[in-house]
Amino acid sequence: MGSDERSPAAPASARRLVWRRFRRDRFAAACGIGLITIVLACFVGGPLLARALGHGPNDPFPYAVDVGLKPAGLWTRVPSTSNVQVPEDVADVSQVEPGGPTTLLILGADGTLGRDLLLRLLYGGQVSLEVAFAATVLAIIVGALLGLLAGLAGGIVDAAIARLTELVMAFPVLFFLVLLGSSSFGSRLQDVTLGVFEEGVLSVALVIATFTWFYPARLVRSIVLSLRPREFVEAAVASGGSTAHIARHHLVPHLLTPLLVYGTVAVATNMLLEIGITFLNAGVRLPTASWGRILSDTWGSPTSPGTWTPSGSTIWPTICTSILIFLTAACLHQLAEGLRSALGSEPRR
Repeated sequence: MGSDERSPAAPASARRLVWRRFRRDRFAAACGIGLITIVLACFVGGPLLARALGHGPNDPFPYAVDVGLKPAGLWTRVPSTSNVQVPEDVADVSQVEPGGPTTLLILGADGTLGRDLLLRLLYGGQVSLEVAFAATVLAIIVGALLGLLAGLAGGIVDAAIARLTELVMAFPVLFFLVLLGSSSFGSRLQDVTLGVFEEGVLSVALVIATFTWFYPARLVRSIVLSLRPREFVEAAVASGGSTAHIARHHLVPHLLTPLLVYGTVAVATNMLLEIGITFLNAGVRLPTASWGRILSDTWGSPTSPGTWTPSGSTIWPTICTSILIFLTAACLHQLAEGLRSALGSEPRR
């Protein structure tokens, strides 16, 4: 070999190729950064801000509400007390201006209790995202196992799982949620936290996963049925490989990509489901904050609708919560599209 000849470069690994394809889609990459920012703001920024302000998301501030029960607006300083101190010779509470320390409500108060709206948004994002992620993981685990079993076993097992899927799909979910929200069993289920989560997170995640596992089950079953006649699967069967070995080494690697893309979209869908469930009084309950809980406190529920008046209500809980929900859902959907293209055969243009 001549000195000017160079050895060929080593081929890029699969992970590096996927990363290159994903980086080319700048919009999806920006959405991924935006999603990370929202998650960090909720899970890290919330506790740090609460420590800096000296109060939590559930602390009420009576002086953050005027005599007409209208919450305080943006960037308002209110007395840092949970009780209204009214002298005996004063009849109008709105005229009372107590001394002592004050606290800052950056986005104002959330409602008639005068709680910090910004902190409730951040802590509510923690709860909503925890519910969405937990429900997605549970649904994928159950659905993938049942779909894999149905695709591999076939026959009566496949038929039984198919009938179970159809039963869950046809179940009257809204009626069940209304009953769950008004029953004592639903209240006891809310108390299950495992010492890690807020009250209501696991119960809502379990409810959502119970009625969404059939989506990944049908997806996995269809992929397994399409892979069973492939040469590499038939070769594994002919060589005497067990069903578990074939599933683990030859089928599961082909399921990871579609399940990852589905799971990213499902997180956004489950986050919206949490909001709907909370409106039906079967979701996260007070005093725990969630994005669905904030909207439900502002507008009421179908059984007890609230009334919005300019003189006694504020628009900031609705606007801020809706913006956060929209940005999070949009980032998740675009991130899923970017992952689908990066993990596919052709890069997204």
